[in-house]
Amino acid sequence: MPEEAIVKLFGFDPAKYRQEFEEQGYVHVKGGLSGEFLEYAQQTVSRARAAQAPLAGRGLAGAKEQFVFDFDPEQYQEMFGMIAELTGLSPDMTLSERHVKIYESDAAPDPIAHKDRFASQISMGLSLEVPDGSYLVLFPETDTWVNPFLSTALRDSLEPDQYPEVVLDGAPEVRIHDQPGDVIIFHGSALWHLRRNSADTVNIYLKFNEFGSDPLGEDPSTPARREATLEALRSSSDDELLGLVPVLSRRFDSIALESRREGWPERRFANVWGQNPFPISDAEDRALREADGHRPVEELARQGLDVAAVRRLAQRGALDLLPPRQ
Repeated sequence: MPEEAIVKLFGFDPAKYRQEFEEQGYVHVKGGLSGEFLEYAQQTVSRARAAQAPLAGRGLAGAKEQFVFDFDPEQYQEMFGMIAELTGLSPDMTLSERHVKIYESDAAPDPIAHKDRFASQISMGLSLEVPDGSYLVLFPETDTWVNPFLSTALRDSLEPDQYPEVVLDGAPEVRIHDQPGDVIIFHGSALWHLRRNSADTVNIYLKFNEFGSDPLGEDPSTPARREATLEALRSSSDDELLGLVPVLSRRFDSIALESRREGWPERRFANVWGQNPFPISDAEDRALREADGHRPVEELARQGLDVAAVRRLAQRGALDLLPPRQ
Protein backbone atom coordinates (compact mmCIF):
# COMPACT_ATOMS: atom_id res chain seq x y z
CA MET A 1 0.00 0.00 0.00
CA PRO A 2 1.65 3.29 -1.04
CA GLU A 3 2.16 5.80 1.73
CA GLU A 4 -0.44 8.22 0.42
CA ALA A 5 -3.07 5.45 0.41
CA ILE A 6 -2.71 4.43 4.06
CA VAL A 7 -6.14 3.86 5.58
CA LYS A 8 -7.33 3.40 9.12
CA LEU A 9 -7.73 -0.18 10.29
CA PHE A 10 -10.62 0.31 12.70
CA GLY A 11 -13.83 2.26 12.88
CA PHE A 12 -14.73 2.01 16.57
CA ASP A 13 -13.79 3.50 19.94
CA PRO A 14 -11.86 0.82 21.90
CA ALA A 15 -12.58 2.54 25.22
CA LYS A 16 -16.25 1.57 24.85
CA TYR A 17 -15.31 -2.11 24.95
CA ARG A 18 -12.77 -2.05 27.81
CA GLN A 19 -15.21 -2.99 30.60
CA GLU A 20 -16.83 -5.72 28.49
CA PHE A 21 -13.42 -7.26 27.81
CA GLU A 22 -12.43 -7.11 31.48
CA GLU A 23 -15.65 -8.81 32.52
CA GLN A 24 -15.84 -11.46 29.81
CA GLY A 25 -12.28 -12.02 28.57
CA TYR A 26 -13.39 -11.40 24.99
CA VAL A 27 -15.24 -8.88 22.79
CA HIS A 28 -16.92 -9.12 19.40
CA VAL A 29 -16.97 -5.78 17.60
CA LYS A 30 -19.41 -6.04 14.71
CA GLY A 31 -18.21 -4.01 11.72
CA GLY A 32 -15.09 -3.01 13.66
CA LEU A 33 -12.87 -2.79 10.57
CA SER A 34 -13.00 0.29 8.41
CA GLY A 35 -14.64 -0.34 5.04
CA GLU A 36 -11.51 0.81 3.24
CA PHE A 37 -9.27 -1.62 5.07
CA LEU A 38 -11.68 -4.54 4.65
CA GLU A 39 -11.72 -4.01 0.89
CA TYR A 40 -7.94 -3.60 0.75
CA ALA A 41 -7.34 -6.74 2.86
CA GLN A 42 -9.71 -8.85 0.78
CA GLN A 43 -7.97 -7.75 -2.43
CA THR A 44 -4.52 -8.34 -0.92
CA VAL A 45 -5.42 -11.88 0.13
CA SER A 46 -6.83 -12.62 -3.31
CA ARG A 47 -3.54 -11.56 -4.92
CA ALA A 48 -1.43 -13.40 -2.33
CA ARG A 49 -3.33 -16.66 -2.83
CA ALA A 50 -2.37 -16.58 -6.48
CA ALA A 51 1.27 -15.63 -5.92
CA GLN A 52 2.45 -17.21 -2.64
CA ALA A 53 2.94 -20.74 -1.37
CA PRO A 54 1.60 -21.47 2.11
CA LEU A 55 3.98 -20.87 4.98
CA ALA A 56 5.79 -23.93 6.23
CA GLY A 57 8.00 -24.55 9.22
CA ARG A 58 8.12 -25.32 12.89
CA GLY A 59 4.88 -24.53 14.66
CA LEU A 60 2.88 -23.78 11.50
CA ALA A 61 1.16 -27.11 11.05
CA GLY A 62 -2.59 -27.16 10.58
CA ALA A 63 -5.40 -27.40 8.07
CA LYS A 64 -5.04 -23.83 6.94
CA GLU A 65 -3.09 -21.97 4.29
CA GLN A 66 -1.14 -19.21 6.02
CA PHE A 67 0.38 -16.00 4.76
CA VAL A 68 2.08 -13.20 6.67
CA PHE A 69 0.13 -9.97 6.27
CA ASP A 70 2.07 -6.72 5.99
CA PHE A 71 0.87 -3.47 7.52
CA ASP A 72 2.25 0.05 7.26
CA PRO A 73 4.09 1.59 10.24
CA GLU A 74 1.17 3.90 10.97
CA GLN A 75 -1.21 0.94 10.98
CA TYR A 76 0.94 -0.93 13.50
CA GLN A 77 0.81 2.14 15.73
CA GLU A 78 -2.97 2.28 15.40
CA MET A 79 -3.22 -1.46 16.12
CA PHE A 80 -1.02 -1.33 19.22
CA GLY A 81 -2.83 1.74 20.54
CA MET A 82 -6.23 0.11 20.10
CA ILE A 83 -5.16 -3.14 21.81
CA ALA A 84 -3.59 -1.23 24.71
CA GLU A 85 -6.70 0.86 25.28
CA LEU A 86 -9.16 -2.01 24.96
CA THR A 87 -7.31 -4.77 26.85
CA GLY A 88 -4.93 -2.91 29.18
CA LEU A 89 -1.89 -4.54 27.58
CA SER A 90 1.27 -2.43 27.82
CA PRO A 91 1.67 -0.02 24.87
CA ASP A 92 5.21 -1.42 24.64
CA MET A 93 3.80 -4.71 23.39
CA THR A 94 5.17 -7.31 21.00
CA LEU A 95 3.34 -8.63 17.96
CA SER A 96 3.95 -12.39 17.77
CA GLU A 97 1.82 -13.37 14.75
CA ARG A 98 0.19 -11.64 11.79
CA HIS A 99 -1.16 -14.42 9.60
CA VAL A 100 -3.89 -14.65 7.04
CA LYS A 101 -5.51 -18.03 7.63
CA ILE A 102 -7.49 -19.61 4.82
CA TYR A 103 -9.32 -22.67 6.03
CA GLU A 104 -9.30 -25.50 3.54
CA SER A 105 -12.46 -26.49 1.72
CA ASP A 106 -12.43 -29.91 3.40
CA ALA A 107 -11.64 -28.65 6.93
CA ALA A 108 -13.27 -30.69 9.70
CA PRO A 109 -16.64 -29.11 10.53
CA ASP A 110 -16.34 -29.69 14.30
CA PRO A 111 -12.64 -29.69 15.27
CA ILE A 112 -11.17 -30.21 18.73
CA ALA A 113 -10.72 -26.99 20.71
CA HIS A 114 -7.25 -25.58 21.24
CA LYS A 115 -5.46 -22.78 23.07
CA ASP A 116 -3.12 -20.41 21.27
CA ARG A 117 0.55 -20.49 22.15
CA PHE A 118 2.11 -18.71 25.13
CA ALA A 119 3.10 -15.68 23.03
CA SER A 120 -0.60 -15.13 22.24
CA GLN A 121 -1.50 -13.30 25.45
CA ILE A 122 -4.09 -11.42 23.40
CA SER A 123 -5.44 -12.83 20.13
CA MET A 124 -7.35 -10.77 17.58
CA GLY A 125 -9.23 -12.04 14.55
CA LEU A 126 -10.17 -9.80 11.63
CA SER A 127 -12.91 -11.49 9.63
CA LEU A 128 -12.51 -11.19 5.84
CA GLU A 129 -14.63 -13.99 4.37
CA VAL A 130 -17.13 -15.99 6.45
CA PRO A 131 -19.33 -18.55 4.67
CA ASP A 132 -22.81 -19.22 5.99
CA GLY A 133 -22.72 -21.48 9.02
CA SER A 134 -19.12 -20.72 10.02
CA TYR A 135 -18.70 -19.39 13.56
CA LEU A 136 -16.14 -19.10 16.35
CA VAL A 137 -16.67 -20.89 19.67
CA LEU A 138 -15.05 -19.68 22.91
CA PHE A 139 -15.06 -21.36 26.33
CA PRO A 140 -14.47 -18.39 28.68
CA GLU A 141 -15.66 -20.10 31.87
CA THR A 142 -13.85 -23.46 31.77
CA ASP A 143 -10.21 -24.48 32.27
CA THR A 144 -8.80 -21.00 31.66
CA TRP A 145 -5.15 -21.61 32.55
CA VAL A 146 -2.47 -20.22 30.23
CA ASN A 147 -0.81 -22.49 27.68
CA PRO A 148 2.90 -22.38 28.69
CA PHE A 149 4.27 -23.59 25.34
CA LEU A 150 5.60 -21.56 22.43
CA SER A 151 5.42 -24.71 20.29
CA THR A 152 2.45 -26.95 19.46
CA ALA A 153 3.35 -29.33 22.31
CA LEU A 154 0.38 -28.55 24.54
CA ARG A 155 -1.74 -31.59 23.78
CA ASP A 156 1.19 -33.98 24.18
CA SER A 157 1.76 -32.53 27.67
CA LEU A 158 -1.78 -33.32 28.86
CA GLU A 159 -3.11 -36.40 30.57
CA PRO A 160 -6.15 -37.98 28.82
CA ASP A 161 -8.54 -36.57 31.41
CA GLN A 162 -7.18 -33.07 30.62
CA TYR A 163 -7.89 -33.22 26.88
CA PRO A 164 -10.23 -30.44 25.75
CA GLU A 165 -12.80 -32.89 24.39
CA VAL A 166 -13.04 -34.23 27.96
CA VAL A 167 -12.93 -31.08 30.09
CA LEU A 168 -15.20 -29.16 27.72
CA ASP A 169 -17.84 -31.85 27.42
CA GLY A 170 -21.03 -30.06 28.40
CA ALA A 171 -19.18 -26.82 29.25
CA PRO A 172 -20.91 -23.52 28.49
CA GLU A 173 -19.79 -22.10 25.17
CA VAL A 174 -20.03 -18.72 23.50
CA ARG A 175 -20.83 -18.80 19.79
CA ILE A 176 -19.68 -15.79 17.80
CA HIS A 177 -21.35 -15.58 14.42
CA ASP A 178 -18.99 -13.13 12.78
CA GLN A 179 -19.32 -11.42 9.41
CA PRO A 180 -16.73 -9.82 7.10
CA GLY A 181 -15.43 -6.68 8.75
CA ASP A 182 -15.90 -7.90 12.32
CA VAL A 183 -13.15 -7.81 14.96
CA ILE A 184 -12.85 -10.45 17.71
CA ILE A 185 -10.41 -10.04 20.63
CA PHE A 186 -9.84 -12.57 23.41
CA HIS A 187 -7.27 -14.14 25.75
CA GLY A 188 -5.85 -16.51 23.16
CA SER A 189 -3.43 -18.53 25.29
CA ALA A 190 -5.95 -18.98 28.12
CA LEU A 191 -9.28 -19.73 26.43
CA TRP A 192 -10.05 -22.97 24.63
CA HIS A 193 -11.58 -22.12 21.26
CA LEU A 194 -12.40 -23.51 17.82
CA ARG A 195 -14.17 -22.58 14.62
CA ARG A 196 -17.06 -24.76 13.51
CA ASN A 197 -17.84 -25.18 9.80
CA SER A 198 -14.63 -23.32 9.01
CA ALA A 199 -14.27 -24.42 5.37
CA ASP A 200 -13.26 -21.50 3.12
CA THR A 201 -13.29 -18.98 5.99
CA VAL A 202 -10.58 -16.30 5.71
CA ASN A 203 -9.28 -14.33 8.71
CA ILE A 204 -6.29 -12.25 9.65
CA TYR A 205 -5.09 -13.47 13.04
CA LEU A 206 -2.89 -11.19 15.13
CA LYS A 207 -1.31 -12.17 18.45
CA PHE A 208 0.17 -9.84 21.09
CA ASN A 209 1.99 -10.02 24.41
CA GLU A 210 3.68 -7.63 26.84
CA PHE A 211 6.63 -9.89 27.73
CA GLY A 212 8.69 -9.62 24.54
CA SER A 213 8.03 -13.03 22.96
CA ASP A 214 8.08 -13.30 19.17
CA PRO A 215 9.20 -16.84 18.29
CA LEU A 216 8.36 -16.56 14.60
CA GLY A 217 10.04 -13.17 14.24
CA GLU A 218 6.93 -11.48 12.85
CA ASP A 219 6.97 -8.24 14.83
CA PRO A 220 8.45 -5.76 12.32
CA SER A 221 10.88 -4.48 14.97
CA THR A 222 12.29 -7.92 15.86
CA PRO A 223 14.85 -8.23 13.01
CA ALA A 224 16.09 -4.68 13.61
CA ARG A 225 16.47 -5.36 17.33
CA ARG A 226 18.49 -8.48 16.61
CA GLU A 227 20.73 -6.68 14.13
CA ALA A 228 21.34 -3.88 16.65
CA THR A 229 22.48 -6.50 19.16
CA LEU A 230 24.90 -8.05 16.67
CA GLU A 231 26.23 -4.62 15.73
CA ALA A 232 26.84 -3.83 19.41
CA LEU A 233 28.79 -7.07 19.75
CA ARG A 234 30.87 -6.32 16.67
CA SER A 235 31.75 -2.79 17.70
CA SER A 236 31.96 -2.96 21.49
CA SER A 237 34.51 -4.23 23.97
CA ASP A 238 33.37 -5.82 27.21
CA ASP A 239 33.82 -2.43 28.91
CA GLU A 240 31.54 -0.78 26.34
CA LEU A 241 28.92 -3.47 26.80
CA LEU A 242 28.55 -2.52 30.46
CA GLY A 243 26.13 0.28 29.64
CA LEU A 244 23.76 -1.93 27.61
CA VAL A 245 20.73 -3.70 29.07
CA PRO A 246 20.40 -7.46 28.51
CA VAL A 247 16.94 -8.92 27.95
CA LEU A 248 15.70 -12.31 26.81
CA SER A 249 15.59 -12.26 23.03
CA ARG A 250 12.18 -12.37 21.44
CA ARG A 251 12.91 -15.82 20.01
CA PHE A 252 14.17 -17.32 23.28
CA ASP A 253 12.03 -20.26 24.38
CA SER A 254 13.33 -22.11 27.42
CA ILE A 255 16.12 -23.73 29.42
CA ALA A 256 16.03 -27.53 29.43
CA LEU A 257 17.86 -30.01 31.64
CA GLU A 258 18.87 -33.11 29.71
CA SER A 259 20.18 -36.43 31.03
CA ARG A 260 21.68 -38.83 28.48
CA ARG A 261 21.48 -42.56 29.02
CA GLU A 262 25.27 -43.08 28.86
CA GLY A 263 25.99 -42.56 32.56
CA TRP A 264 23.09 -40.07 32.91
CA PRO A 265 25.15 -36.87 32.95
CA GLU A 266 23.05 -33.74 33.31
CA ARG A 267 23.48 -30.76 31.00
CA ARG A 268 21.46 -27.59 30.52
CA PHE A 269 20.50 -26.36 27.08
CA ALA A 270 19.06 -23.07 25.84
CA ASN A 271 16.26 -23.30 23.31
CA VAL A 272 15.97 -20.43 20.84
CA TRP A 273 13.21 -20.69 18.28
CA GLY A 274 14.46 -21.82 14.87
CA GLN A 275 17.83 -23.04 16.20
CA ASN A 276 19.16 -26.29 17.59
CA PRO A 277 19.46 -26.27 21.41
CA PHE A 278 22.92 -25.33 22.67
CA PRO A 279 24.58 -26.10 26.02
CA ILE A 280 24.91 -23.38 28.62
CA SER A 281 27.12 -23.01 31.68
CA ASP A 282 26.10 -22.10 35.22
CA ALA A 283 27.12 -18.50 34.52
CA GLU A 284 25.01 -18.41 31.34
CA ASP A 285 22.03 -19.95 33.12
CA ARG A 286 22.27 -17.17 35.70
CA ALA A 287 22.60 -14.51 33.01
CA LEU A 288 19.41 -15.68 31.32
CA ARG A 289 17.46 -15.69 34.57
CA GLU A 290 18.66 -12.23 35.65
CA ALA A 291 18.30 -10.44 32.30
CA ASP A 292 15.18 -8.50 33.23
CA GLY A 293 15.42 -5.76 30.61
CA HIS A 294 15.90 -3.07 33.26
CA ARG A 295 19.38 -3.46 34.75
CA PRO A 296 22.47 -2.76 32.61
CA VAL A 297 25.32 -5.23 32.34
CA GLU A 298 27.40 -3.03 34.65
CA GLU A 299 24.92 -3.36 37.52
CA LEU A 300 24.62 -7.11 37.01
CA ALA A 301 28.40 -7.46 36.83
CA ARG A 302 28.74 -5.75 40.22
CA GLN A 303 26.52 -8.52 41.56
CA GLY A 304 28.82 -11.18 40.14
CA LEU A 305 27.38 -11.75 36.67
CA ASP A 306 29.90 -12.92 34.05
CA VAL A 307 30.10 -10.38 31.19
CA ALA A 308 31.55 -13.03 28.87
CA ALA A 309 28.44 -15.15 29.47
CA VAL A 310 26.23 -12.23 28.45
CA ARG A 311 28.28 -11.75 25.28
CA ARG A 312 28.06 -15.40 24.27
CA LEU A 313 24.33 -15.62 24.89
CA ALA A 314 23.79 -12.49 22.82
CA GLN A 315 25.87 -13.97 20.00
CA ARG A 316 23.84 -17.16 20.10
CA GLY A 317 20.51 -15.31 19.97
CA ALA A 318 19.29 -16.01 23.51
CA LEU A 319 19.78 -12.43 24.73
CA ASP A 320 19.37 -9.04 23.12
CA LEU A 321 21.32 -5.97 24.23
CA LEU A 322 19.34 -2.75 24.40
CA PRO A 323 20.35 0.84 25.11
CA PRO A 324 19.18 2.03 28.54
CA ARG A 325 15.84 3.77 28.62
CA GLN A 326 16.02 7.50 29.02
